[in-house]
Amino acid sequence: MSTPVLKPLLLMLLVAGLLAAGQIWLSHLRYELSLETQKLNAEKQDALGQSSKLRLELASLTRPERLRQLAQQKLGMGPPNPSQVVNP
Repeated sequence: MSTPVLKPLLLMLLVAGLLAAGQIWLSHLRYELSLETQKLNAEKQDALGQSSKLRLELASLTRPERLRQLAQQKLGMGPPNPSQVVNP
């Protein structure tokens, strides 16, 4: 091979190698992003489940019957006497 043909051939091989390395790098990035997406989706589902449980617990703890019972037992509260009611 003569020198004028060798330079373009080497340049083509270099460019092909760089393109191949770029494709491999992009594939690796896609794989990592896919794993991260799966991890984040699992965390999201866990957070949604936890949120649902906490909303249910809040609804249970703030039930009027429960609050009335706590007010009577722990604070000694009861219905107001007629003298305690102010009519506007």
